[in-house]
Amino acid sequence: MRKTYRLLGMIVFMLSCLAGCGLFAVQEQHEKIASYCQIYGTVKPEIDNGKKLVVALFKFNGGDIKNRDNWGLFDHFVNDQPGQWYFTTAPGQYVMAAFKDINSDLIYQLDEPAIALPTDIIDCQPGAVKTDIGLLIPEQGRTQAGAPLDVSKLQARSAKQQFEISLGQVAQVGVVASLDQPRFADQVAEQSLWKPLDFLIDGNAGLYFLESYSAGKMPVLFVHGINGTPRNFNYLIEQLDRTRFQPWVVYYPSGAYIDNVARYIDQMLQLLQAKYQFDKIAVVAHSMGGLVSRSFILKHLEHHKSLTIPLFVSISTPWNGHDAAKLGVDHAPTPVYSWEDLAPGSRFLKDLFYSDGQSESRRRLPDTMVKHLLFSFIDSQSGDGTVSLASQLRPEAQEEANRLYGYPKSHMDILTTAETAKVVNQLLDSVR
Repeated sequence: MRKTYRLLGMIVFMLSCLAGCGLFAVQEQHEKIASYCQIYGTVKPEIDNGKKLVVALFKFNGGDIKNRDNWGLFDHFVNDQPGQWYFTTAPGQYVMAAFKDINSDLIYQLDEPAIALPTDIIDCQPGAVKTDIGLLIPEQGRTQAGAPLDVSKLQARSAKQQFEISLGQVAQVGVVASLDQPRFADQVAEQSLWKPLDFLIDGNAGLYFLESYSAGKMPVLFVHGINGTPRNFNYLIEQLDRTRFQPWVVYYPSGAYIDNVARYIDQMLQLLQAKYQFDKIAVVAHSMGGLVSRSFILKHLEHHKSLTIPLFVSISTPWNGHDAAKLGVDHAPTPVYSWEDLAPGSRFLKDLFYSDGQSESRRRLPDTMVKHLLFSFIDSQSGDGTVSLASQLRPEAQEEANRLYGYPKSHMDILTTAETAKVVNQLLDSVR
């Protein structure tokens, strides 16, 4: 989060120089995002025997609409049980299909139960929302496909092409990367606050591996905060026992709605779990990344069952939001989406701990998940120079934590101290 909140704290005084801090770009980005179409629905099999369900989105590429060669696989969504699916995609004409992934390989085999709706064409106009599309997979249902279809081979393409594809398919999922790559530079991350769609289209977002997958090592997912980058975790990753743990890093646009980021992280984990069959993953999150992480963990617990999250470590997280985000929402001509979620009292912040925002209906992480809360502070201030102690120590977050740890460090320095690394490694050892 670094300088961002201090910048936002001065926003009322900076309305005369909005172009300099990127706010003029926000409206343009919002207009681009609004031009996309959203498609929602549910999927379930006639016989549920615990197999993953894959929903496929096909787009019409022009020519004779009745010619199957003019339709191409565009995106896919994976559920490990009956439930909801969604796509955010460029305008166009689409049809849906779904199959039960008997072999758990993300490849549609011709003998697997499936349903295809080739005549139910969805005309997706800019800004349209298509809902209530129910897909029931008959146990004896088959398609007219002439060959198996590997949905896992969909990859992000060039920046120009990516603007035309589903936003869910832009993400880099399981790509091996190095933290010194230019995509992880601070300047790129900071621009993602003002230009989140450009960040996606440029192929930056995703869930990256820092080494090739190893079945014998437990994955540890690191989730950065607003204006952050996976590089923020460089020290903690260096201290990780790489013989037993493999670091994975999330990279997302800071300007996106937090809840949308959480949905995509959950879906990326589903795709990776379907491919590699790992059964558990630990989560270490900093700053706004703690909000992102709790949100995706709650979604995961609600819709999925095949992946266990035994450990959640939050570091300097603004559980009660940030006043500067509220200033941005109230005074910026076009507020950044994430500010709306970060504003104290927002529906998003309420929903993190309460069902439908109602105080009598608590949402809790399971007792089987070890939850530790690390907070930071500077003696001369009421917080760590970025996030207040009151926000870091929201009562509901304290109540759920198995233990709290306080460090006299600044908001970013807590990530580069031996004490933090020691605690994180001890906690990982306890759930290995």
